Amino acid sequence: MTNSVKPVLCIGDLVADISTSPVSQIPLPGEPIITDNISVMPGGNSLNTAVALSRMGDKVTIGGSVGDDVLGNLLLQELKELGLDTRGVKNEKDGFTASTIILNVEKEDRRYIMNLGVGATFTGKNVLSFDLIPENGVVLVGGYLKLPAWDDAHLEKFLKEAKRKGNKIILNVCIVENNNVDPKRVVPLLKYVDIFLPNEDEARSITDEKSITQQAERLHLAGAKNVVITKGNKGLYASDGKSYINMGTFKVTTVDPSGCGDCFTAGLIAALRRGWEIIPMLKFGSAVGALSATALGCTVGVPLFDEVSRFMESNKIEISVSDVV
Repeated sequence: MTNSVKPVLCIGDLVADISTSPVSQIPLPGEPIITDNISVMPGGNSLNTAVALSRMGDKVTIGGSVGDDVLGNLLLQELKELGLDTRGVKNEKDGFTASTIILNVEKEDRRYIMNLGVGATFTGKNVLSFDLIPENGVVLVGGYLKLPAWDDAHLEKFLKEAKRKGNKIILNVCIVENNNVDPKRVVPLLKYVDIFLPNEDEARSITDEKSITQQAERLHLAGAKNVVITKGNKGLYASDGKSYINMGTFKVTTVDPSGCGDCFTAGLIAALRRGWEIIPMLKFGSAVGALSATALGCTVGVPLFDEVSRFMESNKIEISVSDVV
């Protein structure tokens, strides 16, 4: 890594993922099923992205909260071993670390059971010091809307200071059905955002628009400079307000697609901090997202930066670019 590469700060949800290797079916009531592997790994939108960046060889600072419990201690130990800067992580006394059970079933989508733990009361005010903000770097806000108590006024001040220090801001959201958070809370923050990363359902909930082009239009009007709407295995739609890009997906053998979106975000950041243009940046993000699905766990499949580059050179992806009418 050269001195010209921008520093990165990832803030948001820090989660311990308890993940199973694929089973043939969901157990019946009272029925045990044997699986090849059950693992505890770092998880959460912000943390997945930070860990994926570290696996590619980049240095990242992480900010958020964990509980003062066994899972929190395991998580902090793992993050330090991965080389993440954890000075922005607060260990909440008597709190429980956020956790997710990920049940993988063959030929079916994953099942998630989430406990927000200290994330349920996370406001950011006592954790996210302005001293964490890098100069001329990249700041990711990950898992926004998943953490219901996040103090929007403090976050807005944080983003304003990050922009003053010359940072690029990336914001992704995670809408959880039963946490009663209004998805439109995100709109006032978009004026600070260089890349906004919702999926199709999230963009629809935020804008009330059915058409993906109209969704992007609304998000641009709210202030987002670039909008990237992910569509799962159908690829993505991206817009800078002047032109739009439709991009497919790289073909890989999928083992576990958990965290693919967060690893896609990591790929975007890795390319953005090196000054790449939008199409190579989206391709690199798509490659990292695809490779992450080739191993059990949200980030284990992510290789070093140069290996991702070699994968891109030997694999094709469909891309079309059009002017916005």
